[in-house]
Amino acid sequence: MFKHLRRRLTILFSVLTAAVLAAALTATCRMAQNEAVSGADLVFANTVSAIEDAVTENNLVRDSWLASQEAAGRLVLYMEDNGHPLVFSGGWTPADERATLVALAREQAVSAGLNPDRLHRQKVNFSLNGAQLSGSYTCTAMLLPSEQTSSAVLLYIIRDMGPLHDRLWIMAWQYTALWAAGALILAFLSHWMVDRALRPTAQAMQKQREFVAAAGHELRSPLTVLKASLQAAQAPETAHLAPQFLSHAASEVDRLSRLTEDLLILAGGDAGVLRTSLAKISTDTFLVELYERFAPVARNHGHSLTLNLPNKPLPDLHADAQRLEQLFAVLLNNAFEYSPAGTPVEILAELPPSGGLHIAVVDHGPGVPDTEKSRIFDRFARGDRSRTDKTHFGLGLAVASQIASLHGAILRVRDTPGGGATFVVEWRNNHVLDRSSFS
Repeated sequence: MFKHLRRRLTILFSVLTAAVLAAALTATCRMAQNEAVSGADLVFANTVSAIEDAVTENNLVRDSWLASQEAAGRLVLYMEDNGHPLVFSGGWTPADERATLVALAREQAVSAGLNPDRLHRQKVNFSLNGAQLSGSYTCTAMLLPSEQTSSAVLLYIIRDMGPLHDRLWIMAWQYTALWAAGALILAFLSHWMVDRALRPTAQAMQKQREFVAAAGHELRSPLTVLKASLQAAQAPETAHLAPQFLSHAASEVDRLSRLTEDLLILAGGDAGVLRTSLAKISTDTFLVELYERFAPVARNHGHSLTLNLPNKPLPDLHADAQRLEQLFAVLLNNAFEYSPAGTPVEILAELPPSGGLHIAVVDHGPGVPDTEKSRIFDRFARGDRSRTDKTHFGLGLAVASQIASLHGAILRVRDTPGGGATFVVEWRNNHVLDRSSFS
């Protein structure tokens, strides 16, 4: 499912970003082409003005100067002085014959409004059109009368548009190549971003599948025992053992109840609907009561339980006392059951120099290997994978970590000096209450 979703989102984002890039580059290309056309038109206009001034102000225009103007502007110049054409071979060779270009210019200039019979200054601009032409041309035709005589100079300045058109096409292809390269880069980035965005969801879905599978496996065992015990209690041949079978069934019901409660806590935490009754609690009082409640449990398991508090009063907590007791019950029961009999267990409260509050449960058992420290808070994880008894589901530390998160705390594990494991619930400054604010 995620593979298909990833592909569709990648295609969608690639198309959208490529479309936006295409629109931006198209607008930029149009602006650049318009600037190129405007620049070329301005150069042509200046050249026309220079030629016009040279013809009207000087009695003699050198062929070398005309040739340089032609070659620089890709122009074809033709002049008639009082009906007599100027003999000028040109400064370059256009793609079409000069005579053809001039003939079309003479013909189409009249259509554009030039009247050679009227001796006053005239100027028209037009495009040369002809099926016989292989290139694209524009023309400026001028009639420049002499102020001293009744004669006039007829001037045709034919401009080859091929170089400008080639330049515009090159610009278009450059921007197209730029778009193609950008679209490929954006497609790669879209794939990378979609993959990164979906990765947490995919991991969460995978964990959810593993969680459901593990939960089903854990539920199957007590249900099987429960069904078998009830069937045996009802069978005539084992009726005399019915109290024993019913006792087994009751034990399995208790197991199911504990497992269901743990699953509800984890599911409620995932959904953000786990209810807590937060109130200000005295941390010193809570720890003393916790010690008094679990000291007999520790003795039954062959351990001594101690409570170690700092000399300074501990800050109050904004917490759910019942949930908090459930958290430390998990840590203490794990310490009692996994530590060898006769080893001490300690409840330790610390005030770090940086502020906040640490409450730890310290044991001197086998400890937690470094390779397991990153996974013992996972659901259905057991510190000892070879353990096969049915008293543990591998949910205790996951539940404890969930309750810690609900209280703005972090549950960590570290090695106990000399051997063992120390589980620490860490609160930072913004999650503890200063007693002085309530005095």
